Amino acid sequence: MKKLLIIPLLAFSLHAEIIDKVVASVDNTPITSYEIAKTAKEMKISPNQALNYLIDQKILQEEIKKQGISVDDYDIENAMEKIAKQNGMTLFEFKNVLQQKGQYQQFRKALKDKLLKEKLFAQIVNSKLRITPEDIQNYYNAHKDEFKTFKSIQVTKYMAKNPSLLKQLQQNTILNLPNVEMNMAVYEANKLPKNLLFLFMQTPEGKFTPIVNEGEYYVTYFISKKEGSDYIPLESVKNVIANKIMEERRSTILKEYFSKLKNKANIKIYN
Repeated sequence: MKKLLIIPLLAFSLHAEIIDKVVASVDNTPITSYEIAKTAKEMKISPNQALNYLIDQKILQEEIKKQGISVDDYDIENAMEKIAKQNGMTLFEFKNVLQQKGQYQQFRKALKDKLLKEKLFAQIVNSKLRITPEDIQNYYNAHKDEFKTFKSIQVTKYMAKNPSLLKQLQQNTILNLPNVEMNMAVYEANKLPKNLLFLFMQTPEGKFTPIVNEGEYYVTYFISKKEGSDYIPLESVKNVIANKIMEERRSTILKEYFSKLKNKANIKIYN
């Protein structure tokens, strides 16, 4: 049973001098007035919201330790490399930018915390979530329009090694950029890879797709024309549907799980 000593709402002034003292504890882990004021300022929330946030974070950190979840340097480097690629940089370039801004260690710590939470969330959800073939069939029947597609599509593909060139092109289609390759093509929906099919389905005629990384090149497609209509067969979208169901149920599973954790935690708030 959670032990909670309730006191009147905390009243801190971020502009006044802050006396650092223990304001609360979670399973004997202290939360100080300094932590609350710092969190409130950084997140632009009230001190009481900051206190509740810090209580939740302490419970999360304790559960991560209890479950033996860890993140090593390899995990962090991989995650940083993905972020670097999304920003059109190498890992070396990305690290240099962070170091020049004096944010490298701060970014690395925040990323490690994020990865730890993601591992915990995945472990909780995977242990409690079971998706049956009936679940997938029922979802497909109830959301069939999500899987309605064209029969054929006419696109113009633009490729460049620098994604900023493609961003310029998306803003001004009459630009003639020498370092951008272009070719036109017509594809049949049933012969497209699933990632491209869904990318084209989500992009209206007369618009560019988001820029995607295809290894050596960055690519964007201009959708000229879609013709005909059809439905993607269930067999081709089983994994997509399973992920959708998982995402829908994920928040409920996590909310129930952490509600039980919070009820069991020994939370104290002091005068």
